[in-house]
Amino acid sequence: MKIEFDDGYSFGRGVFETIKVVDGKPLFLDKHLRRLKKSLEFFGIERDIDEEKIYEYIKSSEEKNFALKLIVSDKNFIVTSRPDNYREDNKKFKLIVSDVRRNSTSKVVYHKSLSYYENIMEHRWAQDRGYDSAIFINEREEVCETSFANIFCVREGEIFTPTLSSGLLKGTMRDFILENYKIREEVICFKDLESYDEVFISNSLMGVRNVSSINDVKFNKDQETKLIQSDLKEFGF
Repeated sequence: MKIEFDDGYSFGRGVFETIKVVDGKPLFLDKHLRRLKKSLEFFGIERDIDEEKIYEYIKSSEEKNFALKLIVSDKNFIVTSRPDNYREDNKKFKLIVSDVRRNSTSKVVYHKSLSYYENIMEHRWAQDRGYDSAIFINEREEVCETSFANIFCVREGEIFTPTLSSGLLKGTMRDFILENYKIREEVICFKDLESYDEVFISNSLMGVRNVSSINDVKFNKDQETKLIQSDLKEFGF
């Protein structure tokens, strides 16, 4: 693999996408590529996406179920892969609030940029303390997202998710859920988490997973989680 030195390497000026491949088929590829192209436009990167290269990579792979990663910067278009660790895992997640405050005024936070290491650090910080992942809140104490997933909160059967303006990534699985279920996008204040009876998270590899707790707040229901999980089985989640 040849990698060119550019602003992606020097300053994180670039973007990536992680795509679930099931039985040799990339799920929601159109959604991923649309988001990728919008982010490239935001960073001022004029580069065509070679979709044929993506399909050739998948076709040549001995594995047919894996996580495909696209990395794009000024001089690079890299296709790589890793195991999809969510295929056999349906555990409930324990989350802890990160000490890092998400800056809702940041322009970069709304894109899946190559400057992603803060998410990884906070994810590992949470795991070191016995949790499964970290959750970010912003400077106004509003719930944003976890270190690797969007979040949804349920109260009396009604599903809510943080509005994008709180400072979060517009996830492809989040989009799918918004398009296919009755969801309300609202500001969710951290102090109000106790008022919800169910929480679940989503990303393009896991689909959705139930959350059992955030810090000391417990959530005992999983009805809406299981409903969406059942529907996603059609795609191979």
